[in-house]
Amino acid sequence: MLENRNDLLEIKQAEILSIIERTSISLREEDISSKDILQSFFKSGGLVITPPQQEPPMMHMLVIDSLHNYNKGESIKPGNIKLNIRHLIEFLPDLTAATVEIAMDIPILKVCAALNIWKMLRAVTTVEITKEQAIVVVALWDNCNQQQRITLEKGFECFRSLYENIETSNCTWEQYIKLISDLEKIGSLELDSNGIWLREWISKRYTR
Repeated sequence: MLENRNDLLEIKQAEILSIIERTSISLREEDISSKDILQSFFKSGGLVITPPQQEPPMMHMLVIDSLHNYNKGESIKPGNIKLNIRHLIEFLPDLTAATVEIAMDIPILKVCAALNIWKMLRAVTTVEITKEQAIVVVALWDNCNQQQRITLEKGFECFRSLYENIETSNCTWEQYIKLISDLEKIGSLELDSNGIWLREWISKRYTR
């Protein structure tokens, strides 16, 4: 029977909590509890973390044998961190029906934090996660088909509608394409001749 390494689980949770806290600071939303956001990720199924497992310590009989040298090493089964963007988006309130204050209060912050966690899991550091990227992600996921696809053109119309509802300002096609490009760099979506394919989840194994 393998034992959970909850100490390693707590280290990873603290690492992710730090990412959420930094995201809150960058959006000037420090008064919102990062721990509450992390718990909502767990509750929605948007974030799942399992602890690594290790064989429990056992007493062994020492046998002296001049012909053999017995060595027993420790084995550890890696834990998993899984981030599911679709589950997170479905758990959020409808931003198109929300006021600007509510939209910035929690949902956009959560999506920005999730994208920053995505960056951590992909070990990507060059792309800065922004509120505009979060709005794109919500707009695309709310309007994609069952295959998690949406055309560039339809995606732009959905993004523009949501962006102007939240920001009360206009956006351009060039701005949208730049956001799509940045999201593609971190692997949140893929762009091909058929349009945009939204990545559903990312997973990473860890042992420390």
